[in-house]
Amino acid sequence: MRISDTTRVLRNVNTLTTIFCVMWIIIIIISPEVSEAGVSFLVHKYSTRIVRTKYGPLRGIMIHIHPSVEAFLGVPYATPPVGSLRYMPPVTPSIWKTTRLADRFSDVCPQNLPDISNRSEALLEFPKNRLLYLEKILPLLANQSEDCLYLNLYVPRTANGGEEPNPLPCLVFVHGESYEWNSGNIYDGSILASTGKIIVVTINFRLGVLGFLKTGSKGSAQGNFGLMDLIAGLHWLRENLSAFGGDPQRITLVGHGTGAALVNFVAVSPVAKELLHRVILLSGSSLSPWALQKEPLSVKRSVAEHTGCHGDLHEDDLAPCLRLKPLNLLLNVKLETPRFLTGFAPFTDGTILVNPTSAPSTSSSSTIATSAGFEMADFPERDLLFSLTSTESYLDLNAQDLEFGFNETKRDRILRTYVRNSYSYHLNEIFSTLKNEYTDWEKPSQNPLNVRDTTLEVLSDGHTASPLLRIGYLHTMGGGKSFFLHFQHHGGDRDLPMRLGSVRGDEIPYIFGLPLSGSGTYNHNDVYISKTLINYISNFVVNGDPNGAVSNNSQIGVRVSQIEKEREVSLPFWDTYDVINQFYLEIGSRAVKKDHYRGHKMSLWLNLIPQLHRPGEGDEISMRHHHFQEEDERYYDGPVRPQYKEKPHFVHVVALPPPEPSTISSLSGNILPVPLPPKSDTALQVLATTTECPPDNTIVLPSLNKNPNNLLRKLASSHFQSYTTALTVTIGVGCFLLLLNIIIFAGIYHQRDRGKSEQKQKEEQEKAGSCSSSSMDCYEKGLSSDETPIFSYEKSCRVTFDHQKCEKPHSCNNRIQTGSEITEIPLQQFKSSPPPAKRTNDSQTHPPDVTNSTKTCNSTTPSSAPRIPQCEERTNQIGILRPAGMPPTPGTVKKRVQIHEISV
Repeated sequence: MRISDTTRVLRNVNTLTTIFCVMWIIIIIISPEVSEAGVSFLVHKYSTRIVRTKYGPLRGIMIHIHPSVEAFLGVPYATPPVGSLRYMPPVTPSIWKTTRLADRFSDVCPQNLPDISNRSEALLEFPKNRLLYLEKILPLLANQSEDCLYLNLYVPRTANGGEEPNPLPCLVFVHGESYEWNSGNIYDGSILASTGKIIVVTINFRLGVLGFLKTGSKGSAQGNFGLMDLIAGLHWLRENLSAFGGDPQRITLVGHGTGAALVNFVAVSPVAKELLHRVILLSGSSLSPWALQKEPLSVKRSVAEHTGCHGDLHEDDLAPCLRLKPLNLLLNVKLETPRFLTGFAPFTDGTILVNPTSAPSTSSSSTIATSAGFEMADFPERDLLFSLTSTESYLDLNAQDLEFGFNETKRDRILRTYVRNSYSYHLNEIFSTLKNEYTDWEKPSQNPLNVRDTTLEVLSDGHTASPLLRIGYLHTMGGGKSFFLHFQHHGGDRDLPMRLGSVRGDEIPYIFGLPLSGSGTYNHNDVYISKTLINYISNFVVNGDPNGAVSNNSQIGVRVSQIEKEREVSLPFWDTYDVINQFYLEIGSRAVKKDHYRGHKMSLWLNLIPQLHRPGEGDEISMRHHHFQEEDERYYDGPVRPQYKEKPHFVHVVALPPPEPSTISSLSGNILPVPLPPKSDTALQVLATTTECPPDNTIVLPSLNKNPNNLLRKLASSHFQSYTTALTVTIGVGCFLLLLNIIIFAGIYHQRDRGKSEQKQKEEQEKAGSCSSSSMDCYEKGLSSDETPIFSYEKSCRVTFDHQKCEKPHSCNNRIQTGSEITEIPLQQFKSSPPPAKRTNDSQTHPPDVTNSTKTCNSTTPSSAPRIPQCEERTNQIGILRPAGMPPTPGTVKKRVQIHEISV
């Protein structure tokens, strides 16, 4: 009996031991997989300090890593948007008096999760690696509630567990994946905060039908509640960040994918531009075709039909009706979204996102700067860091297409679908251009895998890479400081073709420091890449420059060799992205500085495609000219939107100048005084102006260059100091040489005038002393002068004038007046030996000779212009072709005889 009891006890002990071991193994296996979701919080203790915010005291938990991090989870930044606050702007939270424990995550916002219940069908829609990721994170998004407006703070502590002595900068992460699902809870910012010495914040905001539905009537701005939630969170941080040891003046907003588009919208919003100070865009921007909902009324119509809230789409507000509907009914609204576009997404509402009111200046002639999109880079006073992976379109294909590839026919269907859904004008031309540029014409037949790769390239360049590069280019053109990163590293634990390089989302685990936790299959190289990325980003958050000292914080659970430490110290310098050199940093197996990312392909998307995508001149061009002729479904690969019969009324979103503290400008230009609510009241309360989109016709607008930048200004950045110095020296030397030439020219001109003056005085003196002699002596004196044989035109005429002055003053005066009108006579008109002179009185029927010239000079009739060269010809022949002292020619003897007869 006693043995059986002992046996029973031993069995129970063995059973409990087995269960405990199994549970421990499960925890060990699962914890690396979901460490992003906060499994590191399984072992923690409450913080000893109490943080007193504006709305009440908070106590967080200590995360035991080195250095330790204090986490505040589930902190409310707005009143729950339930009941009457559904489809309303966020309101600040209520005040609490007792200490609130911030030790657990809040529920996530209501959302429609991807359906992966049937794995076989899911593989027809998602890549295999994507399916594995969804299976890991979707259980973390199961707890949903409309009471979801909470944020999480990760505050680093010193090595001994104390508070940091200086205010820390803050990094706010806006999750991506989709406008309809995901949460900030699944991103653990503890390692990033500990390693980078920055406060990391993750935030939840309304999604899908609750966050991005246009409910308001014409004249109101009801909608974009997800954007309003983000702005309310920034307001909360502005008010309370200092209580956590942070610096409210150094808040950096970072987003990934659709989160990057939201960050871009917030950065240019007139009601939020002053709430953030730096911007990081990862794999997305507001210029991507999937970023903005251009037809919010069509989405409103679909929701109205599904929920039974009928009415005039332009005049009625759906919000009162939708507040009465159950949440499940709203979440079951299905939109037939065209491929490569989004359904529920931000739209132009006239307040958070407003229309452009004026075109920018046209100081730049660059094509990329004169195309649409300038308004989305209108935040030059804030630094920008943007990043891309190698294949941003990896999620556009399913598992079968990625594994086996496909033929050119399917490639054409995919490209035709993309062009039709992304563009409105000259679809055939754009499609033919893309097909031609991304086809390897040197190969007679295309391998299915090569066709797959080129298709991924064209989609990646089109809907993510080129729009993001346009933002960086235009931001730099506007005078802002930009940094460009190409994350090329791909981990060894993924089930992806290695030839694709990195894919969308690969950089997120490295930014949050997952390889530093010592979990998973990450190796030492992954640890190095993660620390490099964290070092660059944390430096950018601190001072707006990713370059700086490498953090000395040790990794968590990872031993690093001396070689790895040396690699960390010798990080390359990250140059700013400029419009001339276009430097960027590429992080693969190591960090390398490069320039002109995919230069030829980006030129196609940034220069040629915008020129093709124009409506044309005048209104007489029919929209059928721009349409695809193929309408059958077999020509497309996925849902397509209808082709427009009239020019689409799309608008470009632009941020107006920051409004005055007490006013907000409406879309129509009327300025209505609206007092801002007290800080203790509503966190975000904006004037409802309009939600309608006036015609814009996607006219190509001039370049972005609010402050005209010449070449010196573009080059006057930190890394162009040597260029600027060289250019300044060159300009200085050039100016000095120009001034020297002017001085020399003035001296020569002055010397010439002085010589002329002296010569004139000398001739006058000679005239005064020689006019008393006979005319022949005066003439002989002029001919026998010992001056230089080569005479100028003025000098030769003076000799003639002297002779005329001695004999006939009247004719000489006329001759001088006529000679003053002559400027120069070409030397080639003179002949080597004059013809024999003929005595004749008819000077009109014979060519002028030396004799006739002499007679003309001595005539009492005023000399005419044609006769002047004759007199000059006689004198110049003697001076140029007859050196002094040579024997006279027969013509010369005749001249002397004639002159003697005239003088007698």
